[in-house]
Amino acid sequence: MTLPNDLAIGVLRRPATEGAPHPMRVVTSVISRTVLGSMAGLLVWAQLPVAVLGWTAGVVQSGSMRPALVPGDVVLYQPPPRDSAPAVGHIVLTEDPTRPNRLLTHRVHHVLPNKSLITKGDANSAPDSTPVRPAALQGVARLRVPWIGLPVQLWRARQPVPVAIVLLGLATLLTFAVLPLRSRSPQKQ
Repeated sequence: MTLPNDLAIGVLRRPATEGAPHPMRVVTSVISRTVLGSMAGLLVWAQLPVAVLGWTAGVVQSGSMRPALVPGDVVLYQPPPRDSAPAVGHIVLTEDPTRPNRLLTHRVHHVLPNKSLITKGDANSAPDSTPVRPAALQGVARLRVPWIGLPVQLWRARQPVPVAIVLLGLATLLTFAVLPLRSRSPQKQ
């Protein structure tokens, strides 16, 4: 069985006919636009509950919650319930009881009678030693958007080489997305 000329592999090697888009430019443009569109969609998805529902968004900075959350994930937190403590197993955002002015994302390991929480990172071998006061609870995790916060995480970790690679990749995607599909032909005189 033979394939028609348009479907044959050789079509990618032949120069495009005048006025027709070059096949490789079409492929790179479609892939670039798909990746950029997906990234934009994830960004919107990560910010919509924040804008509409008053939730909080945060970028995971450490690996203490692996495998559930990895550095670079964006987690959306619903405001905490006022009259009850989160259930054991819920992932919560709290003020870090051991480091002032820092936030902590861990799973509720135990709820004490006074509604203070004992938390634990999934990757940690033991629960956190200091209980979290109910007033320090900032939110309960409801949604994870994977990897979309990676540039923020790398920037905060002061890792310039990975940040440069991510920015170079984004610039390349943008370049391929906006390239004209047709080759410019020399002007006839």
